[in-house]
Amino acid sequence: MIDRIVVSYPELCTGCRQCELTCSYVHEGVYSPGLSRIRLVRFEGEGLSVPVTCVYCRRPYCEEVCPTGAMTHDPQTGTAVVLEARCIGCKECVGACPIGAADVPAAKDTAIRCDLCGGDPACVKACPTGALKFESISQATREKRRGRVKEFALVMDATLGREER
Repeated sequence: MIDRIVVSYPELCTGCRQCELTCSYVHEGVYSPGLSRIRLVRFEGEGLSVPVTCVYCRRPYCEEVCPTGAMTHDPQTGTAVVLEARCIGCKECVGACPIGAADVPAAKDTAIRCDLCGGDPACVKACPTGALKFESISQATREKRRGRVKEFALVMDATLGREER
C-alpha cells in the first residue's frame, strides 16, 4: 500500500510557508494556510518551524472514530480520502489524530488530511530548501538515524574536547 510518505526535516525549514500555500491552492484553489493539509508548527523563540502532515498510521484513529465513515482511505492505493458528502464536521478525527494532522477548518466545515496529491506531493515540489521529501519509510528512518548519530558525535566531540583542556 503506502510505501512513501512526506517526511519533514525541520533543520532545513525556513518557515516560508510555501508548502502550506501550495497545498491549499492545489486542493482548494486559494492561497490559505488554514486550508492546507500540511501545517507549520512554529517555535519562535528557537527560530524553528516544523512541517506537520499525515504520517499514514498503520491504525488510523481518525478513521476509527469517524461516526459516518467519511474519514477513510482508498483500498487500492492506501491514500487518505475524506468523503466530504458524508462528513458532518464533528471534529472527532481532529481529537483522535496523535500528531494533529487531521483538521476541520472553519472555512471548509469538513475534514481535511493529506492525500499525497495522488503520489506527487505538491508541497515537496514547492519546498525551496528540501525540508520536505517524499521518501520511503525505510529511507526516512535511515536518514533520521544517521542524523541522530551525527548529533551524538558532535556532542561527544564537544564533551571530549572540554575534558582534554
